[in-house]
Amino acid sequence: MKITLRQIEVFLVLAQHLHFGKAAEELHVSQATVSDELKRLEIALGLTLITRSTRRAELTAAGHALCEKSREVVQAVNALHDHARLFRDENLSKLRIVASPSVVNGLLPEIIRQTEAQYPDVAIEEIAVESGEVIEQLVSRKADIGMGRLLTAPLGYRCEELYQEEYVAVISRNHPLATQQELALSDLSDVPLLLWPREHAPEYYDALIAMCEQRELSPMVLVSPPRIVGTRSYLLSDGRAFSLVPTSATDFLPGDVVALRVSPPATLGLDIVYRERDPRPNIAHIVELITRAARK
Repeated sequence: MKITLRQIEVFLVLAQHLHFGKAAEELHVSQATVSDELKRLEIALGLTLITRSTRRAELTAAGHALCEKSREVVQAVNALHDHARLFRDENLSKLRIVASPSVVNGLLPEIIRQTEAQYPDVAIEEIAVESGEVIEQLVSRKADIGMGRLLTAPLGYRCEELYQEEYVAVISRNHPLATQQELALSDLSDVPLLLWPREHAPEYYDALIAMCEQRELSPMVLVSPPRIVGTRSYLLSDGRAFSLVPTSATDFLPGDVVALRVSPPATLGLDIVYRERDPRPNIAHIVELITRAARK
């Protein structure tokens, strides 16, 4: 008797719940179907994987030992599906780049321009997300390349720093320090720092707090929705908060705020994350193109 992927999937769900009713509910099948699929798998292997009684189910020693191998089989099949998906016509001719707003507005137009010139058969689709959502889009297979701050590569992806970008302080044009060329962050001790909730992008959040503390400022934090340069920009305009943004974002600030260099200078890296073994012929070339364009 042949082993099927469905039998392995049923076994793994049963091994997780050790309850036929809960496994059937998760799999959207009857308990009888769950029992039958497990029985077929056990016959094919010549082993008992789960013992059943009227009160409970338990993994046997063989069941425990085969759980990890079963997960590897399911992961391998999923990887095969993902690999095959890349060769569909719509994915051979399209590259989806997910990036935070400052990248979409700053660096990405130049990347698209160069790609159109050098690889006219490849169309780039840009996906703008808030800070903290780049990796989520990659993992859910909604994008091919991610660009953002302080990214961590998920399994099967590579992360590289493109360059270090200078950060500036954004304050109200009516602030007493607004006419200066640069400022010390410690001079803003009476104004809260406008930031998104920490859980949205904890590494980025912590890096900005550390940037302040390294410059003798322990900032009060005013929490806002993720996109600071947007509906909450009036808090900056009114002098009720200041913000720290990359220089690439300064062209899109409202007119009633100013961006001032920080003394001593403050920088954070911009990262690119991409699939390690993407089989499509142009991907490696476009990743190289992005790297060159960014480092200019």
